[in-house]
Amino acid sequence: PAGGRGAGAAAQRPAQQQQRPAQQQAARPREVPPQLVSQLTDMGFSTTRAIAALKSSQLDILEAINWLSDHCEESEEYFERIAAAPMPAPPAPAQAAAAPAAPAAPRPAPQIPPHLKQILTIFDPVFKAIAMVALGMDGPRASLEGTRLPAMEADGWKGLAGAVVRIWGGGRDPEGLCAGLDPNTAVLVRKTLEYVSLGAAGLGPLLDDDARAGMTADPEFPKIVEQFGPYVDRMAKSAVRQTQLSLGSGGAPDEAADAEVGTFVDQMEKANWQIRTPLEMLSAGVRSRDDILECIGPLANGQPDDRSGRLAAVLLQAVIRVEGASGDAMDVA
Repeated sequence: PAGGRGAGAAAQRPAQQQQRPAQQQAARPREVPPQLVSQLTDMGFSTTRAIAALKSSQLDILEAINWLSDHCEESEEYFERIAAAPMPAPPAPAQAAAAPAAPAAPRPAPQIPPHLKQILTIFDPVFKAIAMVALGMDGPRASLEGTRLPAMEADGWKGLAGAVVRIWGGGRDPEGLCAGLDPNTAVLVRKTLEYVSLGAAGLGPLLDDDARAGMTADPEFPKIVEQFGPYVDRMAKSAVRQTQLSLGSGGAPDEAADAEVGTFVDQMEKANWQIRTPLEMLSAGVRSRDDILECIGPLANGQPDDRSGRLAAVLLQAVIRVEGASGDAMDVA
């Protein structure tokens, strides 16, 4: 009868309605945690590439870096398509093997896993900076202690800072320094010890500006500098003019050019580039790279602001070029 069918359907509705929220919740796509995205963007990857890599690697940060390395030649549209798509469901767990696996053969030192190669490349200048301090060159020590090592600890490299302190205190035994560390952090410690073992004479030729400042490598920064090139030149000329005027060594004010530079600096500061203070220091006659980089504070998330530091260093070099062309070069520390 119709009435019976209606009653049966009505009786089934509550159960169906109770099932829908659970089904909807199960079907809801997983989201990419912002803190994981920040870890990759802080290494120099774009936000789109970071999201695409994390989705493709099931939110595994190390696998995401390896994935980015494997797909570095892909077009930007490729990354945008993956970033916009829902995250793939995690693979089903494999069935347990019938027989237990044989124990791995012992080896003297762990090999570098493929997914760590990109990390080693990015952090290579930091390992050299740590080795510098261990060998008596204290230039990058403040930067390492103040921001770099705490940021790496916060990113999951637990125990690295403690191992570094022991290296600076004379520790050289890889087994002792790596005891209790996860395998990935142990790889970083061993890489640092490789540079320490070179001694000051062997390490010196390998040092670049990034290592001396304790910065990570940033393969995308040259493209950024190319975009900012004309503005860097204008800031440099403005700084040299201000220095000459303050020292009474000639030069004439150019209010229009200085106003244009001021507008650009305001825009950069709003975009979280710390360039105002370095420009003011250069305008006052400061030419010490260490002093200028020291005024660059960490980002809001506690990560070192390497890009602002690099831009400040590029600006310093531009100032030196302008002064050299005008014959007013100052001493540079």
